[in-house]
Amino acid sequence: MHRRHALIACLFSLLVVFAPQGARAEVTNDEVKAFVNSMATSAISSLTGKDLDRAVRKERFRTMIHDFFAIKSIGIWVLGRHWRRATPEQRDQYLELFENMLLERYVDGFKDYSGESLEITRAERRQANDFIVHTQLKRPGGAQPVDVGWRVGVAEKDGGNVFKIVDIIVNGLSMALTQQKEINSVIKNNGNSLDGLLDKMREMAKPAG
Repeated sequence: MHRRHALIACLFSLLVVFAPQGARAEVTNDEVKAFVNSMATSAISSLTGKDLDRAVRKERFRTMIHDFFAIKSIGIWVLGRHWRRATPEQRDQYLELFENMLLERYVDGFKDYSGESLEITRAERRQANDFIVHTQLKRPGGAQPVDVGWRVGVAEKDGGNVFKIVDIIVNGLSMALTQQKEINSVIKNNGNSLDGLLDKMREMAKPAG
């Protein structure tokens, strides 16, 4: 993977479906933009740096995705119709492997951070509690910035509003759909077997080295 795409790859791998429902109070565009800015700031401040121990980086990464992404929801949505036919044991294994696979696949990308910054340009409301935050990933050295849209859902929890990123759109491409297609391909190539999928995910979730 090219270095200039490392930070994007780390983030868009964490796509979620967080069903917006019944937010407690009217949510403003500024609140949603602040949430995306907080996510970007957290990623840069806690995950970058070549000298950071890998195990520490991985656990910080895990914390970040739970803070900003509904990781369980992404796993269920990506598995799609196959979720309904999975046994309870397969579901539990799949969700655990899905999280660990993403962590292992993308954690090292943060070492390649070289001064990129995420500039928020505007936010738009799609539905009552469903927003798109438009940003540009600015890269050093005058390189062409990358347009990235963050879809944010808002739901009520414990009397307050909870924000979660539900999709990331890069150059018009929904990364949630891309992730789903990848999983479906693995299932198809393993005889439509969920156990075959789980075996493949175990390989991908193994720690490097």
